[in-house]
Amino acid sequence: MTHATESQLVRAADDSLEGAELAVFNAHLASCDVCRAELDAQTAARRVLAARAIVPVRDLSAAIRATLENERPWIERLNWRRLSLRVAPIAAALTLVALFLVRTADTTPAGADAVTADPTVASALYSGEVSEDQLLGLLLSARPDDALSTYVPAAGREK
Repeated sequence: MTHATESQLVRAADDSLEGAELAVFNAHLASCDVCRAELDAQTAARRVLAARAIVPVRDLSAAIRATLENERPWIERLNWRRLSLRVAPIAAALTLVALFLVRTADTTPAGADAVTADPTVASALYSGEVSEDQLLGLLLSARPDDALSTYVPAAGREK
């Protein structure tokens, strides 16, 4: 079964269907509950809209601007100054906690004594614990993660 189009329903609610088209539409309505319900809904909507008073706007551009101002995106409505003043103390406290944790973290391997810990080649190169003569040899032959004592005896290191 073919139902009436939306255009036909709207024109029927407006009483603008004429002639043969009106007769075909009325014949269809007699046998179709779906289209009859749609026509009733269109007619009710038309009555509601017709009963509503249209108030002219004196200054249309001001009304549009006011509406647009009320519909600003949420990002523009945030008060960044107030938000930053609330977040800044929290960020400072977290920074202090992180600094404290980094400074107090135990960086020596488990079971190793801090005095006798053998540095790696990479840390010795970075900290300058080797002489210039030993530096070239370490750069050419040592792997960075190896213990420094495998290449340079403790007595031969600079302090």
